[in-house]
Amino acid sequence: MSTVEETSTAGTKAEEDVGDEGYVDMTFTKELRKATKDVHNLTDVLVNAKFAFALSDDEVWYDGLLAFYEIYKFFEARLPERLLPKELHRAEAFERDFAYFYGPNWKDTYEPRPVVKKYLAHLEKVSAQNELLLFAFAYQMYMALMSGGQMLQKKRMIARKLWIFPKGGEEEQQKQAEADAEVATANAASVGLDKEDLEARPMPAQVTICPPGCEATYFPVKINVLKAKLRRVFNSQYGAFDDELRAEFIEESRNVFRLNLEVIRTVKGVNRANLKKLVIAAVLISSIYLAIKFATK
Repeated sequence: MSTVEETSTAGTKAEEDVGDEGYVDMTFTKELRKATKDVHNLTDVLVNAKFAFALSDDEVWYDGLLAFYEIYKFFEARLPERLLPKELHRAEAFERDFAYFYGPNWKDTYEPRPVVKKYLAHLEKVSAQNELLLFAFAYQMYMALMSGGQMLQKKRMIARKLWIFPKGGEEEQQKQAEADAEVATANAASVGLDKEDLEARPMPAQVTICPPGCEATYFPVKINVLKAKLRRVFNSQYGAFDDELRAEFIEESRNVFRLNLEVIRTVKGVNRANLKKLVIAAVLISSIYLAIKFATK
């Protein structure tokens, strides 16, 4: 918010019944982002470095989903609907994707990896202490699925030719995306997001199709509606915390990224997929070079 008066009334506005796509106060969201920014950025750097060329590879994609499957399953088994709305549940969608890629008997040979068991042990401890601290994990993880997860899946679909551009082709799609971005920027600015927020957290294009094996990141409801709903849950809880619980919530929010880093490092097939892409790129560049060389003789 831009003024002291606006900030002082944020709690009241956040409680107003303005519909699923209406105003959602961002004061607490900004506070949490600031407190987790360093570990969040570190995760982004690792993901970009590790998966630069690999996410279009099915083995890498599905092993990445498999690595985090137990985490989402835990949230959905332990958190009540008042903290985790049913519309966000993903475990069954993950399982259908695994059945598509690994086969219907995928569970026969499935065993959570050691780093995931360590993650789950921490979640058990946190859940026993206070379910609101478990919500700190769920909030970050479902927001990630509705943000970065959408962008990664869309890039993968385009690379795998699963994403069909509408009439007018890719150029028309890009124009529409730019127009949508302008609208999103105007809407975000109207509810108090500053330039840094808009650059750091642009609304991703939602995955709007669901080919077989792509259910984990597909939400039939508009992403902005789901995000608004989850942020309202967050606001209603975080705003009522005392200083001690708020500090604990922030620390566990930082632990989300720390533990995720350990899981990301275990995803299989990344080096092979990246090497394959680099070899293809090298062959393509060499072919172009030779074509130009012979054409000029």
